[in-house]
Amino acid sequence: MPVDERLNPASTASDQQIAQLEKRIDDLKQEYILYFNGETRQPPEKKREDLEKAVRRLVFGGAKTARMDLIIQNVAQRFSLYNNLWLKQLNERESGTLPGKKKAAAPPAAPRADKGPREIFLTLNDEATFERFASAYQELLPGGGEEEREQIITSIKAKMVTHNLVEARISVSKQHGKLSIRIKK
Repeated sequence: MPVDERLNPASTASDQQIAQLEKRIDDLKQEYILYFNGETRQPPEKKREDLEKAVRRLVFGGAKTARMDLIIQNVAQRFSLYNNLWLKQLNERESGTLPGKKKAAAPPAAPRADKGPREIFLTLNDEATFERFASAYQELLPGGGEEEREQIITSIKAKMVTHNLVEARISVSKQHGKLSIRIKK
C-alpha cells in the first residue's frame, strides 16, 4: 500500500476486509497453538509479521464512520493481545522458563479450614492456574458442578482478555455470605 493511501483518511476498510483479517488472526492463533503443543517444529513468525503489518495498515487507513473505527480498533486490540501472548511464550520457550511447568509439579494445597481470603496468580499461558482459581471459588462457595466450574473459568478468562491482562493476581474471599473476587494487575 503506498504511503499516501495509508495517510489518506478517506481510504477505509470494508467489512469484508475486516472479516478476512479476523479469519487470518484465528488461523494464526491455531498455528501457534499447534506450535506450542509441539505439533509443528517452527513458529509461524513470517505469518505473524505479515498479519502485524496488515493490522497496522488497517489502523492507519482510517475509517469513515465511528462504527467502522470501533471495529478496526477491536480487531487491532485483539491481535495485539494475541501477539503479546505469543511473543511472551516464544521468549519463555527460548529462555527455558515455561510457565506452569514448575507450578504443576507442586502438590495441590490442602483444603483450608478458615475459608479466609486467598490470592491466586492467573496466567492465560497456564490452564492449571484457572483450575486452582475454580477450586478456590468452589471451596468458598460449594454446591456447583462441572458446568459451573467451566462457567467460572470462562468468566474470569473473559475479564482478563477484556482488560488486556495476560497475567493477574486474583483475591478471592467470602464476606457476609457473598463471594468477593478482586483482580489485581
